[in-house]
Amino acid sequence: MLFPLNPNTPTCNVFTVLNNELLHFLEASIQANEFSEMLFSHYQHNGQRCRSVCWTNSPTREKFRALWNALPICQQGKQELYDLINGSQDIQVYFNDLTIQLPTLGSEDLFEAFKTLTSYLFTDTIKRKSARDEANSNIHQHFQEYKRVNSDSQLCYLCGTALLSHDRSGLMDHTQWRGDYDHILCQDKYPIYSIHPGNFIPTCHICNSKAKGAKDVLRCDAGRRRTAFYPLPPSQESCYQYTSIEPTFRQLTELHDGEWQDPIAAASIMFTGASVDIAAKINVWKEVYQVPGRVENHVITHFCERIASDLMPRDFNDFCNQLTRYAQQIPLDLKKSEWRCWWYRVYESLTNLDQEQLRDVWSLIEWKLEAADQQNMRDSFGI
Repeated sequence: MLFPLNPNTPTCNVFTVLNNELLHFLEASIQANEFSEMLFSHYQHNGQRCRSVCWTNSPTREKFRALWNALPICQQGKQELYDLINGSQDIQVYFNDLTIQLPTLGSEDLFEAFKTLTSYLFTDTIKRKSARDEANSNIHQHFQEYKRVNSDSQLCYLCGTALLSHDRSGLMDHTQWRGDYDHILCQDKYPIYSIHPGNFIPTCHICNSKAKGAKDVLRCDAGRRRTAFYPLPPSQESCYQYTSIEPTFRQLTELHDGEWQDPIAAASIMFTGASVDIAAKINVWKEVYQVPGRVENHVITHFCERIASDLMPRDFNDFCNQLTRYAQQIPLDLKKSEWRCWWYRVYESLTNLDQEQLRDVWSLIEWKLEAADQQNMRDSFGI
C-alpha cells in the first residue's frame, strides 16, 4: 500500500448483505434436510417482508443449490464448516500473523461449489434490484463514498500512478462510473472471501488486471506463507514515507553520439528506514503490483519534458530556484494527481545534488529540449 486509507473508509453494503446471506445459509443448513426457501433470510423494504435475492433470483438460487449438494451430509460436518467460515471473518489477521492458519475447504467439490457461487454473487447478483434494495445502496454509490472519504481523490492508493475512474458532471452517484474492485485475496484461491466486504479495494486497472491478476498476496510462488499490507482500515500501514528516487544520469557525450534518447540511465526506487516487518511487506507489494518498475520507466522516459513543464526554467539559475521551491513544499495534489507523488520524490533527490552535478543535469535537459524542438521543426515544416 503506497498510502493508507482514511480510517473512516466504508465497506460496501451490498457485499455485506450477500456475505451475511452466505453465512445465514450455512448456519440454517446445519439442521435442514432439504434445500428450500427456509434456508434464506428476509428483509424489509417499503413496508413489505421480502425474501433474499439469493432465493428469488433463479440463477443465484441454483448456485446455492449446488453448494447445498456439496455440503457435508452429517450435521456435525455442516456445523464444523459453518464454524470454520464464520470464525474466519477477520481477514486482516492473516496479513500479520503467520501462525494463524488460513481456512481450507474439505473437498474439491465443495471448493468448486463455493467458487462458482461467490463468483456469481460478485459478478451478477450484486447488480440485482432486490440486492440493492436490501443494502439500500449499490457498488457505484460505495465507490463515490469511498472517494469522498479519501479527500475526494480518484488516485489509486496502491501505486500513485493512475486514476481509478473519471466522474462526469451532473450525474447522481449510482450512475457514475466506478473503478475496478480488486479481490485482495484472489477468487481462484480463496472463494469463501469472494463476496466478503473486507476483501475489496478500488484500484486502477493497471494494478488490478495487468500487475496483480490472480497473484496470491499471502503466499510466494513456492507456496510459503508471507505477511503483506492489508490495504483497508483499521490498518494504516503504507510505504510512501520510506520512498526515495535516485536518478542515474548519462554523460552528455553519450547523448551527442546519438545512441540514447533519454538522459537518464536509471531511476532507482529506494525504501529506507522501514522496520523489518514493513520491509518484508514492501517486498510483497513490489512483487505483486510491480510499482517500482513502472515508476522507473516513467521517470526515465519523461524526465526532461516533465521538469520543463513543472519548473518552466529559463536558465540554470532559474532551474535551481524553481527546483528548490518545488521540493520544499508537499504538493497539494500529492494524493490526487497521477504520478505527482513520484515526481515530488525526484525533485527531492535533485535538491541533494551539488551545483556542479546540477549543472550537468541542466545541460542534459537543455540538450533534450533542443533535440525535441528540432524534431518538432522537422515534423511541422520539413526542415
